[in-house]
Amino acid sequence: MRKLNSITLLMACVLGFCSCAENSATEKTSEEMSTNGSTKKIAGAPWVKQFEDTFDVGSNLSQWTKEQRADYNSWYCDYASSVPTTQWRDGRQCLEIKTTKLSTYKYQSGFITSNYQYKPENNTEYMLSANIKLIAMDGGTYKSFKDTYGAWPAFWSVQGNGWPTKGEIDIMEGYSFAPNASRFTSNIFYGTTVGNNSLGNSAERNYPASFNIDGNNGWHLYESFWKMQNNVVTVTIKVDNVTVATYTNSSVSNLNFNNFGTHAIIFNVNVGSKDSNFIDPNKLNLFSTVMMWVDDVTVYKRPI
Repeated sequence: MRKLNSITLLMACVLGFCSCAENSATEKTSEEMSTNGSTKKIAGAPWVKQFEDTFDVGSNLSQWTKEQRADYNSWYCDYASSVPTTQWRDGRQCLEIKTTKLSTYKYQSGFITSNYQYKPENNTEYMLSANIKLIAMDGGTYKSFKDTYGAWPAFWSVQGNGWPTKGEIDIMEGYSFAPNASRFTSNIFYGTTVGNNSLGNSAERNYPASFNIDGNNGWHLYESFWKMQNNVVTVTIKVDNVTVATYTNSSVSNLNFNNFGTHAIIFNVNVGSKDSNFIDPNKLNLFSTVMMWVDDVTVYKRPI
């Protein structure tokens, strides 16, 4: 979630009503258990579920910490602990993170961090999955995420203490730049000194050109596979079963996955940036709101 510039390098991170019948989960082999319909699945052996939240409506989100603070990467976004809620959306029970414009240059949004943390031991693999929809509204009319400017939603994992010395894995970062095409990426951050990312943006990888945020009624499956086999660490990012990037220590100079710590899971929607050359604050346009809906999130583990 870090967009690296001269300011943020010095900071440490602590961290529509359109009906859509939910597809039933489809079992596949142990190597590929994801499904385009939903992450609600029972992974076949040897996968064993470690964590799950189905965001049932009425849930108090007790498995999460809801942030109350300003965003570290933007002058224009404050996080309120009241923003993340559970709602019925598209016939699904979802986590909803909703932006609200407070003034010309100030927006309120939400940021939640899982209390659960994980990291692969040697000869194990973890599969983190979430089914997410990004949508905007203009009054009572739904708009595409691509029609907005300045929204910055993310799904990622991180050890916030001593960032980035224990690493960060960005599974999905979305940037809306209407009228130009929006951009979606994965990324890795790491450094040996607190507050100093040694990778720059050299690990950033764009999503495939075929990725369409409005496809499948806006719902997409985002996954991170994090494994250690014979002390060699590999991280693979997928969207809708298509590989976005595969990372090892040799993929990027100065990267050392073996020094990564246990990671928590994060969902948030940022607005704007501290770098006006990246996101122009004078162009911010989220209509009435931009929302992130998360159908469910799961973590599975298996021996390898």
